Formats: sequence, structure tokens, C-alpha cells
Amino acid sequence: MASIGVIHKTVSAQVASASGSFTEVAETDAIVNGKTYYVICHGLVESNDNSKVSEWRLVDRTNSDAVLSNSTQIREVSAVNATQGYFYVGKFTAGSGGGGLAFEQKSPVGATARTQYLSLMLLDIDNLTGDDYFYNNNTSDTSLTDSFQSFATATKSSLTADDKWLVFGWQATATDDVSHNTEIQLFCSDATGTTDEPQISFEGEDLTEVLGWWICRAYTMTGAGTTWTMKSRMDSGLPGDPSNHLESTLFGLRLSAFENAEYSYTSAETTTTSTDWLQLARKTITPDTSGDVIAVTCSVFDGDSTGVKSYGRTQVDGTSSPNTQPDSEYACVLNDGSDRLPIGGITKYAGTASTGATVDFDAKKDTTADIGWLNTTLALFTTEIADRSQVFSAVASQTYNSGEVAGQTYSSGDVIGQVQPK
Repeated sequence: MASIGVIHKTVSAQVASASGSFTEVAETDAIVNGKTYYVICHGLVESNDNSKVSEWRLVDRTNSDAVLSNSTQIREVSAVNATQGYFYVGKFTAGSGGGGLAFEQKSPVGATARTQYLSLMLLDIDNLTGDDYFYNNNTSDTSLTDSFQSFATATKSSLTADDKWLVFGWQATATDDVSHNTEIQLFCSDATGTTDEPQISFEGEDLTEVLGWWICRAYTMTGAGTTWTMKSRMDSGLPGDPSNHLESTLFGLRLSAFENAEYSYTSAETTTTSTDWLQLARKTITPDTSGDVIAVTCSVFDGDSTGVKSYGRTQVDGTSSPNTQPDSEYACVLNDGSDRLPIGGITKYAGTASTGATVDFDAKKDTTADIGWLNTTLALFTTEIADRSQVFSAVASQTYNSGEVAGQTYSSGDVIGQVQPK
């Protein structure tokens, strides 16, 4: 049967650079000239200097080292040697230059930038139909206001009721103010109502920062036409020079298009005073066919205090995937007590036909304050695509006598078994 293609590159040990120029951290396997790849990337990055900016980016080796649009994250870390998230969602078409997609980092002069973890996934979805996904991108450089503005948007005019969808929303923001928070939400509306979850909030540390974040959510559709929109604003008390939307992307996959898929979504906040690992979500999936299973997680950490940190990990049958780096590296550090930051990521593992695997999405924090996580998604899907062929098992067996006219209409693919004697 058909499947989607997956290229997955990970980093499972620290990669450091102190040259003051961009150096490669990791590069995917070679990609195919002329093929379009959809990129979902999550990393955990840090610096030993919180007074200067470091940079991380994605570079297409096949197209003369072109930097993917607004993939360059420019960040002044809020705490030294404490990882914070790198996020990117986009697409590109491979050129003829050879090689793959590379992740690079640049340290400030006299400092060290590090990547502690990376999960870089390229999806080749040529075998999906146009009804099975959507992609929309908005590259308007627009000053934010204190009211939500709409940027990337995507509409599916008709959807099958009870179909499952997984939708990613990503935004890159230029930080022109460090005293107010920027808010981003994945907005969804259909004939039955609207939802503005998940929603994140963040405050920058330096006026030269460019920060990118992705959030995601899984949905069960009602059958009505549906519109998703990336919306963003500055919080109350608009500054004289507000931050700017640089680019936003929506990427949706119809989970029901795959042979097997499961998901859970929890809106409410889960809080705890414990500093131990807490299970935010758990799902079991049993593939019909052996092959890769992709796991996507997302939650919003609401820490309430400056400097509070959260971890996040995905485990398959009790083993962290794709590696154990997220067990000991922070998923996020709050720059401000009003921050609500995303944790989560993407991984894949080898699924075995007719054998179930249980996937957990876990989180923990570095404080005993009664705080936690909300807007939590765990989505699993096989890379095998569901069989689209139709099997007709009912055979018409009506008998017509001499002189009777058969008036039944049969659709393409039906089996006609009527006997019409002479």
C-alpha cells in the first residue's frame, strides 16, 4: 500500500560552537531533486551568555545553502546554560545541489552556542490527495496591535463528520518591544462555533530577537466547512514600537487518511505541586501494517513566575523517543511571569503490525508551586495511508422475466449479477 515518506534527523548529544559564525549541527539524509518536503522541526538550544544573542537556522544544501524563510531564530537566552525551544514549520522544494536540509547555529563573539537536542522531520506527502491536507503561508511584515489580527488562514469547505485532523500553526515574530507580551493563537471556526485554543504568550529579551514557535491541536470534525487562522496581538498597553509578525504557517493533515491514527486533546489545565514527571496524555495505537508511527505532542506551560522552567518528553512503551535528551534538558524557560510557552515536539518509531504500543506525553517542572500545563494534544498516526479501494461484496441477484426492463442503475465498480432469460 501507499505511504508518506519520512526523513528524520536527530541530535542526541551536545553540539557546541564558539566561532562567532554559523556552523553545522546536523544534516538530514540526501533529498530528491524537484520533490517538495514539509518541515516540522523542534530543538532544545542554549548559550553560556545571556547578554548577547545566539542564532539557529535551517539551510537547504540542495539550493546553494538557501536559508528557509524566517527559520533563523535570534535569541538572547534568559538563563545561561538552560535550554529553550527552537520551532519551525514550513516547506521547500529540493534543488539539484545534492545533500539535505541542515540545522546550523551561530554563537556570539566570545560566547558558546549549543544544541542539546534536535528532532528535524521532513514529510513527503505526494501520495496524499488534496483532500487529505492543507498548507497556507503568510509573509506579511506587519506591526501587531493590541487586538488580534488574522494572518495565515486555511479553509476546508466541506469535511466528513467524525474525520480526525491534526493542525500545526507556526509564527515568526520580530521583537521590537521587551516590556509587553506577544500572544499567538490557533483559531478555528465552523458552523457549530469557534475555539481559540491553544494560545501562547511570550516576552522577548532583546530588541534584535526573532522568535519562532509552533503549536498544534487535533480535532474531530463536525462535517461543516471549517476555517483555521493564525492570530496574533500585543497584550494591553500597546508600546510605541510594537513587535512585528514576520511569517506564519498553517499545515493540516487528515489523520483519518492514514491506516491507523489516535489522538487526545485536553483543554483544561493540569496542575501539581510535585517536581516529578507527570503524565499529561497517553494513547495506544496498534498498526495494521508494520512501519513508522509518528507521534506529535503539544502543551502550554503556565508557570506564573519569571525563570520557572518546564521539561517535556515523549515515551514509547516507557522509553523516551527519539532519545533521552529531553529527560534532562529544559523544554522552556519563562522570561516573564505572564508567559505561556509551548512544550512538546515530534518523533517517530518503528511500529509492528497487530502489536500495540503505548505512547505517553510527560512533563515536569523545577518548582513546587501549584502550576501546570493546558491545551494538551497527543496525536499518533502511521505513515501507511488507508486503503482507498472500495470492496463491493453485495451482488445483485434479481431475475428478470421475458419482456421486463431492468431499471436499476449501477455505479462504476458495482458488480451486476442479474440474470435476464430470453
